Amino acid sequence: MSLLWIGLTIINIIENIFKTMEEFIICAAIRHDNIGKIYYGHRHSHCIEASNDALSWTMNREEISKFLRTQGFATSQNRFVDRIEALKIALENNQVLDKSQIRGNKLYSEDLY
Repeated sequence: MSLLWIGLTIINIIENIFKTMEEFIICAAIRHDNIGKIYYGHRHSHCIEASNDALSWTMNREEISKFLRTQGFATSQNRFVDRIEALKIALENNQVLDKSQIRGNKLYSEDLY
């Protein structure tokens, strides 16, 4: 039995555990709608900074600013969801720190941690 086989088996087990769990919010994320690329971070500002750093290798700031960005969150089911859907998921899983501090119908990373 190889170490690769053991590693892949462990990954399969972990993936199956997550598939049977309720979907929950993992972290902040932004999606560049023009190119479908997603950047993750603790806060949305970290995601924006990471995307600017990555894209600046091939584009200038003016070109980067033309990208349409959607702010949202990554979930345990490996999905990108917008702020509105993220709030629903976070509320269903009691992830919101203080429900009285929710701003409208959108989730902000400050609501989680």
